Order: sequence, then C-alpha cells, then structure tokens
Amino acid sequence: MATLKMKYGVVSADDHIQEAPDVWTNRMSKAKFGDDIPHIVELPDGTQTWSLGGNAKGFGGLARVSGVNPNVKRWEDVPRSTYEVSERLKVLDQEELDASVLFPNIIGITNQNFQKEGSEAFRLACIQAYNDWLIDEWQDVTPRFIAQCVAPMWDVDLSVAEIHRAVKRGHKALVWHGAPHILGLKHFNDPYWYPVYQACCDLDVPICLHSTALPALPSWESLEKQAQFALGVSMSFVSHMEIVSNVLYSGVFEKFPRLKTISVESGVGWLPYLLEELDHEFEERKVAENSSLTRKPSDVFQTNMWATFWHERHGIRSRDEIGVDKIMYSVDYPHGTTTWPKSVWCRTHSLQDVTSADERKKILMDNAIGLYKLDVDESGIDQPLYEPGPITVGPRPEAA
Repeated sequence: MATLKMKYGVVSADDHIQEAPDVWTNRMSKAKFGDDIPHIVELPDGTQTWSLGGNAKGFGGLARVSGVNPNVKRWEDVPRSTYEVSERLKVLDQEELDASVLFPNIIGITNQNFQKEGSEAFRLACIQAYNDWLIDEWQDVTPRFIAQCVAPMWDVDLSVAEIHRAVKRGHKALVWHGAPHILGLKHFNDPYWYPVYQACCDLDVPICLHSTALPALPSWESLEKQAQFALGVSMSFVSHMEIVSNVLYSGVFEKFPRLKTISVESGVGWLPYLLEELDHEFEERKVAENSSLTRKPSDVFQTNMWATFWHERHGIRSRDEIGVDKIMYSVDYPHGTTTWPKSVWCRTHSLQDVTSADERKKILMDNAIGLYKLDVDESGIDQPLYEPGPITVGPRPEAA
C-alpha cells in the first residue's frame, strides 16, 4: 500500500461504500451464473432495486445513503460520492479527512446478505467480487481508502481461506458479525470459529463488529415515522451493548490474547458504565474462581477492543475511564447518522474538553493508524487541533 500523506491529521474509522451497479456484473462469470449475478432491475412501480440470485427482492434496498439522500428510488438518485472514488475524495476534503475506513452497504453492514442465497459457488463468487472491487477500484487507487474484507461465514474453512486471500491482496481488517447466531450460525463464542480468530491473529488484522439491530422491543404503532426511525437507530446502539457484553465474556480472548476487535458505530459514552457493571458481576459471582474466565471484562477491553464515536461529547469526557488509546473517530458517511456536512464542527465540539494535543491526536488519527498498520507521512499536517492548549468551538452550523 502506498504511503498516506497526511494533510488534516484525521482518519474516519467508520464510513460506508455504496456498491456500484457493475461490482458483480464485471467480476462474475455470465456463462456460469447468468442472471443470478447481483444487478439492478426495474420494478412495476417505476422504482429500481437489486436482484440477487434472480430474485428482485431488494436485499438491503437500492442504496443505503439516507444521510445524503433519504429518497432514493432509482439509481440516478444515488449521489455519485457514495460509489465513485473521485467524488468521494471531494467529500473527504470537504470534511477534512485524510483517510476513510470502508464498510459495506448492500451486502449488509455486517456481511449478512450473501450468506444463504444460491449455491455455495455463487455466494463465494459474490463475496470475492466485492472484496476485489474494494482493492482494485478504491484502495489501489489511493491510500486514502482503507479496505476491509468480508467472508463466507456459512463455512469456517472457506472463511479462513478468503481472509488469507483478501489480506494478501491488501485488506486491512475483517468485517464480522458480533452475533452470528441470529443469522442461524454458531454463536460468536463457539469453538467452531476459532480458526477465524487464529487467522486474524496470524495476519494481525482486527475483527470489526459493526453495530446491528438485534431482536428488540418494537415501537408502538402510533409513533410517527420519523420518530420510529430515530428510535430504531438509538435502539440499535443499545442492542450493541449486548454484543459487546457477550464478546467480553466469551472466553475467546483467553484462547486468543492477540485478537483485536473493534466496536463500530455505537459510540463510546456507555462503555464506562457497561464495563463497571460487567466487572461488578464478574467479581460478585466469583467468575474467575468458578469458570475458565480469569480476566475481568474491563481488562479484556483494555487489551483486545477499540471503539468508535462520531458526535458525542460525553463519551470523550470519559476518555480516561475508557482509555484514550482505545477511541477512534468516524463520520459514518453516507448513513443517516453521519455528521456530514458539519463533521469539522462536530469533532471540534466533541473534543473541546480535551486540552492535550497529544490526546486529540491519538483519538483523531494515531489509534486508527496503529490498528490498521497504515504507512503515513505526517509532515504535511497543519491542524490547529494539534496545537497545545484549549480549542475554540464556533457556533453550531445549521442542520443540512
């Protein structure tokens, strides 16, 4: 990977890429898979959606870009900045970002949509096409984009093989599901997955556990649509606390002490309370004396987990309890929770209580650079946030 020449001193550790119409049609055999290959199709009502395995069922919708256009009906409505490198680079410069870690959209933000449809050969070809597209048309074009692979989770041996193949091609991490049992697969804790964890240790790549909605208490029917959307987003963050709790109690890190995991798109302000509660029960129930678990959940977090935030101030105030080395920044473009187009103000607002320039630098760039093993040149950074002392926050920008 080419050297990343830093200008702004900021890395976004969670953004999403909208898969382009030709991701699969250009990379899969028409003779072998025919119209099963994922492609965009017309619907009777004049809208468009994706077809997978010959079924126009809109897996994930046409595009998950609610932060930049919530009313996408046809592909021409999809902003080019979500699927074209040249246009996304303009967004990075607008938001003063040096680099962006890319998560998927249509295939599922936790890689859940390509696990059952069609033959095994077809599903594997779909996953490999996506992984190759990220390298060929994004990361190899510019080091400002950081690719993370997905894997055929229905088979652990295939997953290990694809992880090795993808990392050899240049992928920097693995996008994984924190609760694979809700997909009908083995639990995260199950020894079945140990070869995956061993592969990530051997390759020294982190496992990214993006927040996802678990089965939860439904909202009441009378709640208006926009309120339902807002509540649903917040509830997905709450459910992620369950995933993190399970992961920290899983015993996986007793077996794989070098395994690195990232809690993605869930914020960080809840971590001190959760870690305190998990430790309390660990000690009260004498878990270390009565099970194979020997380390408190908070100790596991400090050695094996990182987390991302994008707009909160409270979580950054709790940075000493969380660990300044464990926090990374993100913009979440182009999803509904993105801070675009006011990311510069949002992160300055979040960091206004951090008087140490070194701490600001760790949160905004150094932690991500180290975790993803980026080759960077910092000589071009001209960033007021890295000047010692307090920082000034201007008036809040108008909502987009």
